[in-house]
Amino acid sequence: MIAIRDFTRSSSFRVGALLTTLASVAIILIVYFWRLTSSDLFITESTAAINAKIAALSQIHRSLGIDAVKEAIDSGEFSRSTMANNSASLSNESSRSVRSFVVLSQKEQFVTGNLASIPLILERHEHANFNTAEIVISLPDSGERKTLRQALVREVSLGEHTLIVGRGIDDLYSAQWFGRAFSWIIVVLLSMLSVLSFAIAVYVVNRINRMSQTADKIIKTGSLEERLEIDSNWDDLSSLSAVFNQMLDTIESSVNNIKTVTDSIAHDLRTPLARLRNTLEQIDDEKLRDETTHEADNLLNMFNSLLRISGLETTNKKEGFCETDVLAIVEDVVDLYHPLAEDRNITLTSSLQPITMIADPNLLFQAVANVLDNALKYSPDGSRVVVQLTSTKTHHVISINDAGMGVGEHELESLERRFYRADGSRTSKGNGLGLSLVSAIVKLHEGRVWFVHDPLMNGTGLGVVLSFKR
Repeated sequence: MIAIRDFTRSSSFRVGALLTTLASVAIILIVYFWRLTSSDLFITESTAAINAKIAALSQIHRSLGIDAVKEAIDSGEFSRSTMANNSASLSNESSRSVRSFVVLSQKEQFVTGNLASIPLILERHEHANFNTAEIVISLPDSGERKTLRQALVREVSLGEHTLIVGRGIDDLYSAQWFGRAFSWIIVVLLSMLSVLSFAIAVYVVNRINRMSQTADKIIKTGSLEERLEIDSNWDDLSSLSAVFNQMLDTIESSVNNIKTVTDSIAHDLRTPLARLRNTLEQIDDEKLRDETTHEADNLLNMFNSLLRISGLETTNKKEGFCETDVLAIVEDVVDLYHPLAEDRNITLTSSLQPITMIADPNLLFQAVANVLDNALKYSPDGSRVVVQLTSTKTHHVISINDAGMGVGEHELESLERRFYRADGSRTSKGNGLGLSLVSAIVKLHEGRVWFVHDPLMNGTGLGVVLSFKR
């Protein structure tokens, strides 16, 4: 039995799906931020600012002349105090790009501006669809020369003068590089988180199903020797498996102790009962002798059956296993019980296919005989019993169906228990060990016993199915 058949309904999957969804949303936001920083939006704004400043100064030149332009440069946004601030900023942090600068020159001679000299353009190149340049500038006051590897520069003629407006954009490209690197790191981490969450979900579901299958195998086979496989010691499920195995050790020890006591009692009492029976045979009263010896025989049969079942369940001996003609065994059982069925006018029919399998022929004969004996015992006169031997792709199946008194559906699960007798069979002879012995034989053959209510559709009856893996 698998505890979690639908993986998508497990809590582990839901947690993994939630984490993956959150990670996907985060990745989308990061990609958006990445695209934003990777675009030329900020550079476009810088270009627009340069163009606006050139347009303003050109308009002043057309309206008021070159002197007004000089005054605007000296007393406006690019005053000497601002130049000093830019100079100090660049001197203290050489890696930081220079802000906007304006220089007015005449015949390659410096006139005014917030630099100490005309910018020296080392190399012009086109980057990100904008005309940029690598330039050397001289800072005011100190005269220190600095190189801007990425700068937007535009030169405009104002009569005999040349207006140079520029802006360093090194910091913008640094921000773009940092944004891309940071985005890649976060995307990789979130992707690893998504994969890890699903891996943990699959691991948890598989471990739970493995525990469920082991428990189900113990329930079906009754073998307490099964243990959960522990292949790690870092997770809580492994710790739970270890505790579960310790519990199975304790239960197995307790059950074995009980079986040992029961088997010892059965073994020790068998000899005194045999002596008692021999003594009872000396009774002169024939009727009393027959009644007492019959009861003694029932007790001896009960103890022998208990020892037989215990031997099958505990020793798991398979020395008698060989290639067995199942068809011949079932036919022998049917032939053996035909006279009994005819005496009671019970129709005993069979539908048999030729099947061979590895089995113990003596034990298999006993199992089929016990089931058929019960079917005839609890079937009324004039009814019918059907024996079938069939084979499927995966199993060999022996089924014996009767139309007798049957048992209630709520009692089917208890028929394999030792000494259990259904309500309708308590007045009949028997000790409740027949089907227990059949179950032990079938389990020794790694098969399973199934019970079917009303198999012949007569309103009553019981079907016993012995199923063996091919």
